[in-house]
Amino acid sequence: MGATQTAISARVARLPSAGAAFLREAIDASAHRLGLREVRVDRALLPFTIRIGGAGASGLILTDHRAGRPRSYRLDAQADDFAEQLLAIRGGQSGFAAKVVVDPDCCFARTLVLPSAALPRMRAVLEQELEATTPFRPDSVYGDWFVEGEDAEARTLRVRHIVLKRTRLDPLLEGLRRCGLAPGPVTVGSDEARTMPVDLLTGGYRALPGSAGRNLGLLIGAGLLLLTAFWGFRQHQVSTLATLEEAFVTARRAAGPVVPAPIQASRAALLAGRAPSIARTWDALAAALPDTASASALRLNAAGAEMNVTASDEGAVIAALSGVPGFGPPVLREARTEADGRRYLVLALPWIGHR
Repeated sequence: MGATQTAISARVARLPSAGAAFLREAIDASAHRLGLREVRVDRALLPFTIRIGGAGASGLILTDHRAGRPRSYRLDAQADDFAEQLLAIRGGQSGFAAKVVVDPDCCFARTLVLPSAALPRMRAVLEQELEATTPFRPDSVYGDWFVEGEDAEARTLRVRHIVLKRTRLDPLLEGLRRCGLAPGPVTVGSDEARTMPVDLLTGGYRALPGSAGRNLGLLIGAGLLLLTAFWGFRQHQVSTLATLEEAFVTARRAAGPVVPAPIQASRAALLAGRAPSIARTWDALAAALPDTASASALRLNAAGAEMNVTASDEGAVIAALSGVPGFGPPVLREARTEADGRRYLVLALPWIGHR
């Protein structure tokens, strides 16, 4: 797997186990149904190539491709100064990745014939097979797989499964990280030109192939589709609830009043005899007063409203209150002159059209 795909796998691996498994299976199923082809990451050309020899070989060989002519170095991953040697070879430059080629003799390889329907969940199937039939545990090895062939009539696949013990690869990966080299694909082959289409660091996961921009576009498109589906569901839900509410109200109206007719008539009579809101009445009367007058009290009763007003012009107040909607002409109940020369008035305004 390339650097971008390795980063995607690392992010997914940090998710909770249940969520990561679900996401990976969804990606596997999508790639299978879409018929997307995989990229041969084992053929990627990187600045450094590290060759791990067979079971009898000691050490490893690092090839530097940065110059016109490749330069090779024999190193020991178990040495205490292994990271320092890599750092000296890398020099002052940074941002490089190293491809690791493992000799097939170091790996445990097997060929399995499995149903074609298992392809979207191939990683999980192979892990179960590995734990059931070999002494290896999935968490103790690096592994990957590829399809060697297919029997269309029998609907089966011939799958090649490759695993490598973590103890053989972990010291090398740790040395690469310490010296600032990104571990690239870890593939298997007798030499760099003859490698298998595997990357042992992926664990058998299959990400969507293509460039990072294409993968990001697919993820954004999937997110937009999910949002559109959710919005459509919510609109359908709101429309259904509105239709049900309208049907319920219509049915209630068609069924007639909930309470008996006499009680309905009594309630209507009570509402008809109820006085208007004192707040609305106060606002209407206060708005009708001239600017030179001010109201200090308002009382409502069955006959109408009674209002205390202080004004400099008694006639202007009576004339202004004569046109208030819902009230008849005001009746002067009390009048006196205050110490400042203003008139203190108590006016009664009878209801009109209210019983």
